[in-house]
Amino acid sequence: MQLAFGNYCARQIVEQVGPRVPAQHNPPTSMPEDVAIFAVRHESKSFSIDPVVIVHCGADQRFRTVPALNSPLPSRDWTEADFDKIENSYYKPGTLVSLFSGGEKLGTATVLSSNIEGRDGGCVDLSAVIKYSGNGKPLLAVSAKSEIAGHASTRRAATATETSILRRLAIDWLAGYGLDKQLLQRSRLGQVTSTILRKNAGRALVGRFDVVSKQAIHRLFAIAEQEGQTYRLTLTNLEIQHDIEDGTDKTEREYVDQLDINNDGVDEILTSASHYEDWSFAV
Repeated sequence: MQLAFGNYCARQIVEQVGPRVPAQHNPPTSMPEDVAIFAVRHESKSFSIDPVVIVHCGADQRFRTVPALNSPLPSRDWTEADFDKIENSYYKPGTLVSLFSGGEKLGTATVLSSNIEGRDGGCVDLSAVIKYSGNGKPLLAVSAKSEIAGHASTRRAATATETSILRRLAIDWLAGYGLDKQLLQRSRLGQVTSTILRKNAGRALVGRFDVVSKQAIHRLFAIAEQEGQTYRLTLTNLEIQHDIEDGTDKTEREYVDQLDINNDGVDEILTSASHYEDWSFAV
């Protein structure tokens, strides 16, 4: 799975619904042919969903991503058919979506209305308003009603020790990349999340380490996973901003949440990235 959608000057709204649903222990034998994954946005007591990726499972269940509306900027102008496909397939009023947090299923929400804008050019908004009145704070929504099983959430803020571990690994990686070691010691590690990504495995640490100099800003988004008594980096994504003054080339990536989209016992990681005038998502 990969980067799928981005929004431009997008605005969000949505409202809360649905009782808490326990995690399922018997995953389905097959998935719908197309499954849409959404990020849930919160504004006061309202909620909206933004499309992150569409996974085409197909009749053969091979789980391929649909390349339509890729970010960064699409290679062609969006057509009326592109907007209609999202609106008619996923945003019809009354449509149910399943809600998750930390990989755990919280319940269902109801689509109230589409917020889609940009058919005539200008800013693009691909969101929809939903209604949710259940417990917990949903982070992801899925068009599949019951096929994605979910599991008990293990997500929490990292401890001081865990944060120190990720910081050390990030510094070692960036030093190997060639950055000045004294500069690295003065740099900043943002919020770190501790969670479990794989069934019957140790914990994973997720965070971003920013190194600011007069020439550039290096932002390393990293995941370290526990193996026995030690941790090692299993994902590193380095993004470099050279335009220090205006930030026209900035990418600030954040961990959104995790979800076992294909029921294989391993959670996919979903991230958002803020750019100069837009944002995008990646899986």
